[in-house]
Parts: sequence; structure tokens; C-alpha cells
Amino acid sequence: MSYSVKLEKLAREKQKSREIVAEILRFGVSEQQKLDIIHGICLSLEDNDTLKDVSATLKKYREVINKEEETDNNVDDNKPKIILE
Repeated sequence: MSYSVKLEKLAREKQKSREIVAEILRFGVSEQQKLDIIHGICLSLEDNDTLKDVSATLKKYREVINKEEETDNNVDDNKPKIILE
């Protein structure tokens, strides 16, 4: 695939992303709802390192109702961590 074809495909994908954002904003969402939406999308990321980084950053700004959501009850620092899908 040539560079110009890749660039064109990337431009189309970015345009689609902007359209999705515009549609979400048409709903009249609050700042907290925006953060919750971003968090929900973040949880679907396939790159685990990216997911952790974005989630950790969002944690500073999100208000949670369920305080259990803030902590990982499955963490035992003495055991290796296993991620299940």
C-alpha cells in the first residue's frame, strides 16, 4: 500500500472519529458524562499498556458512585497478575 493510500485511509478514519464525537456532543452530555464515555471506550482498548495509562489518567478526573470501582479487589501484590477476557 502506497504512502498516499495509507494517508487517505487515515484521514477517512479520523473524519469518522470526529463525526462520532460530534454525534455524542449533540446529546448535550455533561463533563462527567464525557469522562465516563471516554472511560468506557478506554476499557475496550486492546493494548493493555495504553488501557492502563488512559484509565489511570481518567481516574484523577472521574467521579464514581461505586467506591469499589476505585480499587482493584483482586490485587495481591505477592502473586502474578492474570488478565481474563
